[in-house]
Amino acid sequence: MVEIDPFLILEEEEYEDGDVILKEGTSTDWIYIILEGRVRIQKSTPKGVVSITTLGEERVVGEMAFLEKGKVPRAASAVALGYVRLGVLDHDKLTKEYDSLSPVFKKLILTLVRRLRYVTDAAVRFITKQ
Repeated sequence: MVEIDPFLILEEEEYEDGDVILKEGTSTDWIYIILEGRVRIQKSTPKGVVSITTLGEERVVGEMAFLEKGKVPRAASAVALGYVRLGVLDHDKLTKEYDSLSPVFKKLILTLVRRLRYVTDAAVRFITKQ
């Protein structure tokens, strides 16, 4: 779980069961925290949708796209499981924090993000071959 300073939350958004919060393949870099409810992270494949994980309260959604500054399309979709209330995090404050990191540390973070993206894709390929 991630503790987020309440002052980082700009606004709240609400979603109903089945609503797509973030769509795989889009190029946005907003980042959210789940304040209430559960969100399923899923990927589309030629064989259908594969569920990657389910996130609950105090989990962050959209961090990979944020860290890649929206330059890489979203790796997966986030879908509401029942009622969900999200906090939209202050993009400008988070960007300022991220930009204050050393270039070496930023490179390490991006390496981890890319590795997570690769491992997720490999796991989905493995699951759909079964």
